[in-house]
Amino acid sequence: MVRIGVYTTDFKFYHDVVKDLKRWRLPFVSLASLNVPDDVTVVLSSRKDDFDIPRQIKAENSMQAIRMSLSYLVAGERFYRVIIGIDPGPRPGIAVMADNILMEAFECPSIDKIRDLLSDIINGYIYENILIKIGNGDKPNRELIIKEIKGIAPIIIVNEKNTSTPHKIHDNALSAARISLIEDHYDCTRVPEKFSRKNVYEKEFITLKSVIK
Repeated sequence: MVRIGVYTTDFKFYHDVVKDLKRWRLPFVSLASLNVPDDVTVVLSSRKDDFDIPRQIKAENSMQAIRMSLSYLVAGERFYRVIIGIDPGPRPGIAVMADNILMEAFECPSIDKIRDLLSDIINGYIYENILIKIGNGDKPNRELIIKEIKGIAPIIIVNEKNTSTPHKIHDNALSAARISLIEDHYDCTRVPEKFSRKNVYEKEFITLKSVIK
C-alpha cells in the first residue's frame, strides 16, 4: 500500500495534518528524517519549512496539503479532470469526483459559506481541467448558489432526475456525488438494490478508499 509521508518543523501544521489524515482514513507515516521510504509517494510539509526533499508538497494548511496529495496516491502528479457536484438547497450537498473517483462528499452548512469551501477545493486539488455541475432542482437556492460562486470555475446545470433515490436514505452529499456523474440524467440502475446509509458510497461509486487499499 502506498503511503503519505509527513515531515515538517511546523508543530501546528503537523498536528492538524495528522488529525485530518486520520479523519480521512488515509495511510500515512510520520518521517523522522529526510530519508523517504519507497512506499511513500508524497511528503507533506508546511510552507514555512525551509528544506526541500523529493516528492514534497508544501501547503498553507492541512486540508490543502491532503487535497494536493491525492493525485499522487491514485493518478500520478495530477488528475486529468475534477468535477464538483452540487445539490442545490439551503444546505447544499458538495461532492468532488476526480477522474471518476469519489474523493469527498459533504453538506455545506449554508449557501453563504459555499464560495469559500469551493475555493479551498479548487485551490487544493491538482488537475488539468475542472468543472462544476449543479442540479436543476430548487431554483431559488440554485440561483443563489450560482450567484455566490460565479467566476471561480466553469459551471453547468444538469438534470438531477433520479439523484434522490431512494428517499429513505437520501442526503444532500449523496445527491451531489450523483450529480457530478451526470451527462444527460443520472442512471438509476447504478443505485444498488441492497445498501445502507453506511455503505451506500462504496456500493455505488469508485471511492478513494477502494482505490488505495
